[in-house]
Amino acid sequence: MASRLPADCLKEILEYLEKDKFSLHSCLLVNRLWCKISVRILWRNIWTINLVGYEHRLKVEKSILNMLIICLPNKSKKYLRQKGILNSSQISRTSLFDYASFCKVLSVHGIVRMIADVFKSQRYLEEEIMKMFMKKIPLKKLYYYTNNSNTINLSFLHYPKAKDCLKKLSKLSCNSNVKFSFFHKLSQISFNIQSLTIEFKKSISSDLNDLISSQNNLKCLSLRLKHDITDMKTDIIPSLTNHSNTLIKLKLEYYQNGPLSFITNFINLQELVLTFRNRDYFHELSDKLQNVILPQLQILKFLCAYPESDVIIKFLENNGKNLKEFYISCENSDDSINLAIAKFCQNLQLLSILFGKIETLNLILKNCQQLESIGTRHDNDLLKEKDLLESLAKYSPKNFYRLKLFYNSSSKLTPEDLEEFFINWKNRVPQRPFSFIFRGCKNSLEAKEGNMEVIEKYKKLGIIHKFLKL
Repeated sequence: MASRLPADCLKEILEYLEKDKFSLHSCLLVNRLWCKISVRILWRNIWTINLVGYEHRLKVEKSILNMLIICLPNKSKKYLRQKGILNSSQISRTSLFDYASFCKVLSVHGIVRMIADVFKSQRYLEEEIMKMFMKKIPLKKLYYYTNNSNTINLSFLHYPKAKDCLKKLSKLSCNSNVKFSFFHKLSQISFNIQSLTIEFKKSISSDLNDLISSQNNLKCLSLRLKHDITDMKTDIIPSLTNHSNTLIKLKLEYYQNGPLSFITNFINLQELVLTFRNRDYFHELSDKLQNVILPQLQILKFLCAYPESDVIIKFLENNGKNLKEFYISCENSDDSINLAIAKFCQNLQLLSILFGKIETLNLILKNCQQLESIGTRHDNDLLKEKDLLESLAKYSPKNFYRLKLFYNSSSKLTPEDLEEFFINWKNRVPQRPFSFIFRGCKNSLEAKEGNMEVIEKYKKLGIIHKFLKL
């Protein structure tokens, strides 16, 4: 029956499994059509495999590298044989598919690492594989980092057909100090990079400005600053602000104090994610943050340090109406921020924050009627688990279905507490299956005797959609 599905219909279905490598591997074994479609999706991005342990990583990388070697043109294979890198059996092998042609994503440092792990050091092989990729169909994403001793700067932009390969590039992730005039050359080839991630090292290539300025429709920008760079504000920021009308996503990860005031130029931002290791880094931004209006902003995240409470409250007053997701990594519960959320952010769908008072949680649940998910932490000085579940069962809006709980101390929930909660959840109208996702200490709720029996009972009844420990 599966073979009768039209190929385009089957492809659309299997596309949903793009990030589920395990299921895609199973699809390879169904029949020829399934295999033909699945293998293209699997090889689209071979750098996203989650590998646990050095031996497992080495085994998978060796398998991928061997397949790339098989795909090399005969001319390259003979050349590598002459250099003593490949043997006669390696150059004679053929494959069912041209796997390299399916790749839409290229990681330069990934290739170098694979070769270093398997062959130790073979620059000739690196060059031939890069030449092969440059001759294949246009790439969508390029990752080019030079942050370890194995990485060799390859002048692959000068290889035959590199221009055709990279002209449709839409995503670039790289260091700021890539050499060989990489940025200048790429700025003459790729004009439609929509997502740019830059990890700033101790130096900045003089050509980086050329690349930033040459883009026509930059939408997503991510900056990682691990060193104090004085040239960043004068050399890079002006080029970035030229994209203030098109940029909709901005992520800043600062391990050092860096420029911030330029954020307020991006008035069309839909997503703002700030990861700062020190609250003092917000000093430059605080005044502007209280007064800026970002009418399109839907996602706001403070993943580490966050500004003073009065700054956040004023920002939410100006911009909270359209927020759909708000995350703040608090050290302690701040009731003033929670009250501001209840007052100004009534269209929230996802919220992650600490709760110290049951009254404030109830107010958020009553006021934020679009809320679907809450993430919070369980600690001895915060809201009790039982009180949290009782409020969710009684006051959460009709679309609510998910609780993410980080355990910083042992769970106090009993089987009776869980039974009471799921009975109340079962009786809600409309009834939506509940998802309970948690992580943290070993004495979280699943460790207590009898709790898992209750969980399994309500999973079978369809009351629990997902119960997952991260």
